[in-house]
Amino acid sequence: MFYGMIKLIYKKLPINEITYLNRESFSAEGAEKNFYNSLKSSISKYGIKDPVYIEYGGESYGDILKVIVGNNRVAIAHELGIKEIPCIIKNFKANTYNIEGTVLNTDEEIRKYFHLPNQLQIRRDKDNNIDQIMPPWYIEVMDEYV
Repeated sequence: MFYGMIKLIYKKLPINEITYLNRESFSAEGAEKNFYNSLKSSISKYGIKDPVYIEYGGESYGDILKVIVGNNRVAIAHELGIKEIPCIIKNFKANTYNIEGTVLNTDEEIRKYFHLPNQLQIRRDKDNNIDQIMPPWYIEVMDEYV
């Protein structure tokens, strides 16, 4: 499928415009529950330090703002009553659906929005388009988030 122009945009989005995996739809146990609780404690103290990664208009999810990386952060923000979420949006339909925000063209422009930019993983597809943006796993770096 040809998408046309793809843009990567940084923008804060209202939480009610974002589609994410609702934590109520499954139960976490053991290490995952501890991870979730640690992340929730951090977000309640310091806010969301890293933007979530969202796709819009792609073949898999269509015309919704779908969280690809950061479902736990969005679910926690929802629980805590946070109204806006920092996001990096991969807009597959930039030529027909304009998302206003800061256009990101380089890895350096992406990294400046993350708390630990040198540990950020930016994955690209065979055409060198951004495929995924992964901050470090919180449990391994939580002491650095204070």
